[in-house]
Amino acid sequence: MQIKKELFDTYKGQDIQKFTVTNDHDVSISAITLGATWKAFNIPGKDGKPENVMLSMPSSDEYMKNQYFCQAIGRTAGRITKGTFSINGQEYHVDANEGTTTLHGGPHGFNTQIWNGAFDGDSIVFEKHIDSSEDSFPGNIDVKITYTLSDDNEVTISYTAKSDADTLFNPTQHAYFNLSDGQNVYGQSLQINADKYLELNKDKTPTGKMVAVDDTPYDFRDPQNIKLGIDDMKAEVGHTYDEVYVINDHNDDDPIATLTDPESGRSVAIKSNRNVLVVFTPDDLDGVKFDRGAGVPHMGIALEAQNLPDTPNHEGFGSVLLPKGEEKTYSISYKATF
Repeated sequence: MQIKKELFDTYKGQDIQKFTVTNDHDVSISAITLGATWKAFNIPGKDGKPENVMLSMPSSDEYMKNQYFCQAIGRTAGRITKGTFSINGQEYHVDANEGTTTLHGGPHGFNTQIWNGAFDGDSIVFEKHIDSSEDSFPGNIDVKITYTLSDDNEVTISYTAKSDADTLFNPTQHAYFNLSDGQNVYGQSLQINADKYLELNKDKTPTGKMVAVDDTPYDFRDPQNIKLGIDDMKAEVGHTYDEVYVINDHNDDDPIATLTDPESGRSVAIKSNRNVLVVFTPDDLDGVKFDRGAGVPHMGIALEAQNLPDTPNHEGFGSVLLPKGEEKTYSISYKATF
């Protein structure tokens, strides 16, 4: 393993550091202190040349102008209805940032923070103390996000938190992938271990109902070409994918989803014990600057492993409670093959 720390750029007068780990197979990952952002996942193709398969941006300003691209998300991934939830019978109101909805931790979520970064052996570690007064969630929270790359070409991102009051903790990485050497994901296929998806309200909060994917464009139980899926969604539903898939019961070592690009020979299998995968294929990337070039429709696909969103507001959704004084860790792994 090789490690490297360097200056990425500056943001609001603060240095943003970039950390890179490279394994023995020419696979490497980079992450930056702004938003604990996954900056690069370089995977060789059939020609042996490593290419970055993340939708990466050239500057911190660009990341913050177009938030969530490959950034760490917390305290809670997804949307909280009206920014309101209850813990142990007490109602809390947190800051909204999408109409009346709190999205991805609100206006001061993990992705907006500048983290303390360091290497711990071959792992990249980001740490941050966030006061309740800063992000409006109950409890002051200490968070650690760790990126580890193995010589088996697997990236594991772990999120660990501890709070001084009962709070919510449902983190994810808003990872956008494009495994090809081209400008869109049309030639790639996706498989998801999910029999159901969440029905959503107009504001994209869950209704609470889970719907079977059978005989719909939502069905990715067998590998499906993404372009065909997008076309079917537009024809039948009227929009592209921004969906919450309910992951079937599975062993932790079994992938919950696999993205494959036949042309480049690259594939990424996502493993997690989380019960949801959010799939998002944005078509409104005009004017966005990426390392790959100017944004085009469906330049990447977001695959976000998390727990069910808006959990406290729905019976049967389980719990994302982080009890006072307890430490909790969630992990997501991404296994590259090529």
